[in-house]
Amino acid sequence: MLAVNKFSIINPKKVPFFYGYVVLFIGTLGIWASIPGQTVGVSVFTDPVKDALGLTRNQFSNAYMIGTFISSFFVPKAGFLFDKYGARYVAFFAAILLSLSLLFASLSASISEFFKQILNTTSWVVPFFVITILFFFIRFSGQGVLTMASRNMIMIWFDKNRGKVNAISGIAVSLGFSSSPLFLNHIIDTNGWQLSWQLIALCLLIFSILILQFYRNNPEDFNMKPDGFVKKN
Repeated sequence: MLAVNKFSIINPKKVPFFYGYVVLFIGTLGIWASIPGQTVGVSVFTDPVKDALGLTRNQFSNAYMIGTFISSFFVPKAGFLFDKYGARYVAFFAAILLSLSLLFASLSASISEFFKQILNTTSWVVPFFVITILFFFIRFSGQGVLTMASRNMIMIWFDKNRGKVNAISGIAVSLGFSSSPLFLNHIIDTNGWQLSWQLIALCLLIFSILILQFYRNNPEDFNMKPDGFVKKN
């Protein structure tokens, strides 16, 4: 148990109710945390970011499409890591990667100008290439890995009640996703797109600590069974 509870002060066996409901709550928060890597989270930043990079809407959309397309080839490999190491570590590193990706994305205009000076060019290809790479990491870590690890973890902790908890989580995720553009728009209007991405990156860094504290791979590691039945020795 020490190995599966490493880096955490939370012991699922000492929680006065079935720990799967903690998993349901924190796993749903994990899916919410992937919003910056989802289309609904990126689209809000389209106008200010494309203007800062000097890209047209079509160029920006194509960069997003290419980054998403390439990331789709790597998500199955993350699935292998999930099978090997479990949701806890996979989600932790996904949150860290998404946080760093958003941090670099907030600096994308400066990064583009830096490479333009080195290459002695004013071509739109430079910012297009920079944001494409960043979209790859944002989509891979957020929309791909963090979502996959969080959702699968919830399902592992339930069997007979899997449909019920999936519905509960699904409703919460739908509400979170549908309301997120309003929240993100407010942050951008208040702080600007660069600081907004940096603040979100900081929140993801904090959430990665919560992942280590509360995410757990499966109930069998703690002498439990899905749905809360005690495993007999």
